[in-house]
Amino acid sequence: MLAVLDYPGRRPEAPVTALGLDGMVPLLTDPLPVEVTGPAYAARLGEPPGPILAYCAASALAVHLAHRLEHPPALVFFDPMPTTAADVAQAYARALGQVPGSVERAVPAEELPEEPELFLKATHEDLTRRTEAALRAQGLGDDAIAEPVSHFVRQHVTYLAYLLAARGPLPRKPVGPMLQVLSRDHLDHRDWLPEGELTTVRVDIDRAGLTAHESTGPVVLSFLSALSATPRRQY
Repeated sequence: MLAVLDYPGRRPEAPVTALGLDGMVPLLTDPLPVEVTGPAYAARLGEPPGPILAYCAASALAVHLAHRLEHPPALVFFDPMPTTAADVAQAYARALGQVPGSVERAVPAEELPEEPELFLKATHEDLTRRTEAALRAQGLGDDAIAEPVSHFVRQHVTYLAYLLAARGPLPRKPVGPMLQVLSRDHLDHRDWLPEGELTTVRVDIDRAGLTAHESTGPVVLSFLSALSATPRRQY
């Protein structure tokens, strides 16, 4: 079985499931965790059934999850990349952009490093207030707006929590064997990943097609097969 950490939703890039490998089990399913630190988020994901395949920012969560386990599994990262405060701020700005009439100043992103819990609480309250006001301006009453407001705010706050949890430096202590599969122009973030056994493979394809490329699946299978044929090193 292969555990998959890939945030659900629409995006231009192919999902990890595009690899077409047997036995892939998604760990990020509803209800998604609402935690703002990597360790707390990972604690809500349970124990993976096997090696972890993680996409982009979810690579951080894969590392935190592996650090929780007595015998960390192999980790496979696709275009791993640290999340920044700017990424969180941009996601919040995109959420505000979906609310008609949102012209007021948003919750400041500079609060992120100091108080992520308070930031998430403030964004929840701010999005709720703005969305309610926008729907009331369309002539809808409280009973009619309660459910759509709750759904909209929950959707965006959950994603902000995911980004907050994926933000920041990772533990340096080695986990299990690691493979990073990089698209054509993606930066190599090996200095961000934990120390230890790391294999890097670059695929000559743009980021959007990385996991769907015909050579990516065989690269992953080759890496995992080699591990199964070799006695595991203890970390």
